[in-house]
Amino acid sequence: MDHNDADFKTYSLAEVAEMILPDMADGVRWLSRRLNNGELSGYRARRTWRMTREDVADLIERQRNRSMPHNGGEMLRTEVSGLTPTSRRRRERGK
Repeated sequence: MDHNDADFKTYSLAEVAEMILPDMADGVRWLSRRLNNGELSGYRARRTWRMTREDVADLIERQRNRSMPHNGGEMLRTEVSGLTPTSRRRRERGK
């Protein structure tokens, strides 16, 4: 079975942090925490986390800022950006 080495390129958390999170003070810890919680994909080789290209692409996609759909330039009533579920309920009760 012939495989190109590029197909199996993996990255350490330090490499990913340097590539994707260069301005973050402790990017390795941030990544490790999310990998341990199952929020990001990756795999463990003994005690060391590694990420594939697909894992890194998934990380970028998850962090991508998405524009909110809007109606004629105004936010729809059901769209309340940045509120916690509790704040959203309190806001709804106040109407």
